[in-house]
Amino acid sequence: MLGSINPTLPNHQSLLLLSMNLRFELLFYAPRNMDTRSGSGPEAMILRVFSSTADVPFVMIDFTNMRSIDVDVANSTAWVQAGAALGEVYYSISQKTDTLYFPAGVCPSVGIGGYLGGGGYGNLMRKYGLGADNVVDVRFMDVNGDILDRSSMRKELFWAIRGGGASSFGIVLAWKLRLVPVPELVTVFVVDKTLEEGATEIFHKFQTVMPNIDRNLHIRIQMFGENIGNTTKKTIRMAFEGIYQGTSDTLIPLLEEYFPELNVTREICEEVKMVQTSLLFGGFSTSTPTEILAN
Repeated sequence: MLGSINPTLPNHQSLLLLSMNLRFELLFYAPRNMDTRSGSGPEAMILRVFSSTADVPFVMIDFTNMRSIDVDVANSTAWVQAGAALGEVYYSISQKTDTLYFPAGVCPSVGIGGYLGGGGYGNLMRKYGLGADNVVDVRFMDVNGDILDRSSMRKELFWAIRGGGASSFGIVLAWKLRLVPVPELVTVFVVDKTLEEGATEIFHKFQTVMPNIDRNLHIRIQMFGENIGNTTKKTIRMAFEGIYQGTSDTLIPLLEEYFPELNVTREICEEVKMVQTSLLFGGFSTSTPTEILAN
């Protein structure tokens, strides 16, 4: 397990040290018919839990300490090592700029490697695609211990590791991300509706409206089972969680025209920086210090 790699080393030095260690592990354990599995953060914890029930012995490579993030505002890119979590990426970007962001997911504790390796659903995907669509380069170690980047690997491999499960093909050491433009202020809202309040009809309208509405708007729906009042009778509550790349002055007329059933008013809209949306949809209030995303 490579959890002891020194995270305080400069980015290029720590990556070189990791590469040397990984090459040794691959060349030493592969001939012994031992599997190699990699992860960071929660993913590494899950691997540890299931290690006692594995059918075959395996080597676990833990990237938890490999979490360096280098944001390049001028070129709208960021190099992110494999052990970083999404919240750390968001926080690092916000320390450099309010007008660039990475179109990734809502859970700040999710590791960047597992997220991008699986494709990457997020709140900006209607406009910018999946997180994996915005990977422009990688540092990748193949089964022979060779370090590849996009230019030195086959295009089919670069395509496969962005959504096809990166660890199925080798080990991603770092990802180069495309940062996308965002307004200084965006608008967020949450509308709760139960079945008794017409949630089913609103959900049906949502399915017909969203494919064609302004791509600056994204709405996701969470569903919860709950009791009705103090009774034992059950209902379903739907939370329509929206984010709009613009101000409420533009959002409100848009929804009044295309989705009035949702009944979004100025009173429930909040104009915030993009990093604050990661707080809100990550389970925090928008007033929470953004440093919590990096912890």
